[in-house]
Amino acid sequence: MPTTTSNDYMVMGFEGQFYVDGVLAESIRNPKYSYQYSDVDATLRKHKGVKAYAKGMLDISVSFTLPNIKPRQPDAVIILAALKDRRKTVKIKMLDEEGGEGIEGDFILLGGDKSEEDENVQEWEIEAKPAAAGNPVEWV
Repeated sequence: MPTTTSNDYMVMGFEGQFYVDGVLAESIRNPKYSYQYSDVDATLRKHKGVKAYAKGMLDISVSFTLPNIKPRQPDAVIILAALKDRRKTVKIKMLDEEGGEGIEGDFILLGGDKSEEDENVQEWEIEAKPAAAGNPVEWV
């Protein structure tokens, strides 16, 4: 088992910052991003019937929950406007820790489910994917 030094620590939950068009997104809940490669079948005869893989294209997506609270904060206004507009992109920057590293680029908000369950607050489950136009998503 590896030993830990006094400088090692575990990061609990999402202890980072989430920005939408340069505005700190304080309204959102449960931010999550997926940063993974697709797989490509690269099986050749030399593999003798055992499937082999190569990394395909990188797939990045962002999801979060936006509670339906009024009056709306500036970040919620930006998110809802982009959600309703087919062509509007938003610049999302998600850092793992304040001032740390993460992803940044232009995304389209594809929408999501709005729940209105009796025991919960009304909320939007929103999914974002990299936009075809604008700045590509990069690790910063």
